[in-house]
Amino acid sequence: APQAAIYLTVKFDLTGKKKPDGTLLSNQKEVTNYILNEAKLAIVPFSAFGSSDDSVWYRLSVGTCAAEEIDEVFSSLRKTLSKLS
Repeated sequence: APQAAIYLTVKFDLTGKKKPDGTLLSNQKEVTNYILNEAKLAIVPFSAFGSSDDSVWYRLSVGTCAAEEIDEVFSSLRKTLSKLS
């Protein structure tokens, strides 16, 4: 059983990008929801820790990710990001 947590700091500077349906990602909440809904990856915006609402930095917990799942997670994330224009 895990005894600790592991967190990554990731930067998703996606505000202003367009989703495949043409919808603009206009704020941090929309970016967060897009990553969650498309890549099935939950990220926590740094605004939850006191940063500004327009911060492009997020926290990603990897404490429960099995080594065998890493390639699949990154593949899904790459696919999700490649859909943006």
